[in-house]
Amino acid sequence: MRSVVVAVLLVWLASPAEAQTTATASPAFGGKLYKSVFSAGPGALQPSDLASVAEPLRGRLARYLERRGQFKSRYVSRPDTLEEMRAAAKKRALERAIVALIEAPGVEKMAERFVSTAPIAGEWNGMHTGPLEEAVFAEDLLKKDPAFPLAPWLYLFIAERQRVAFETYENEKNEEGMKAAARKYRTFLDRARSSDDPIFGAVVEDMDRQPYLYLKSTNHPRDYDPDT
Repeated sequence: MRSVVVAVLLVWLASPAEAQTTATASPAFGGKLYKSVFSAGPGALQPSDLASVAEPLRGRLARYLERRGQFKSRYVSRPDTLEEMRAAAKKRALERAIVALIEAPGVEKMAERFVSTAPIAGEWNGMHTGPLEEAVFAEDLLKKDPAFPLAPWLYLFIAERQRVAFETYENEKNEEGMKAAARKYRTFLDRARSSDDPIFGAVVEDMDRQPYLYLKSTNHPRDYDPDT
């Protein structure tokens, strides 16, 4: 009888922790949250996708979608070529993501300045050079000012671009490049995940769950051992 009581007590004591783990676990968005941040195309997160999301994340995501929907670009571009048009479209998508994600005074100006100066390519053409250059640019900004208000966004951006670079390196059969990109991906993914703002952890998990971001890959930088 005593053993039964002890077992019941153990289950009862464990239940709150298990419930908390379930409540705080990042919901599965099927890539919709990731696409809402990094893509200008269809398939982005919608308000109807938040019905099953627990608070406080649901409220945070609702504010994000509201800011995203109200976004008006300040980035001015006069493209002359198709490549420049594609680059401008990608820059405006990133500008929108920054303004929607970062709830800080003056974020609109910071976002416009970032996309105006960042070397965002219209097409990567399946090569690592484009995404890597973009990641290095963002990392240099952090080195100059680690307390930059856009830091959580930059962590997320660098991780995303390093994962794209990882996939292109695999396509190029460049193992050393894969190792370097995997290290960077994990480092900056962890930094984004550790942000006090829960939305960055949610984007991190949604992005990390995707089998690939740019090129189909047989490896994932999360599981790739850079030391082998």
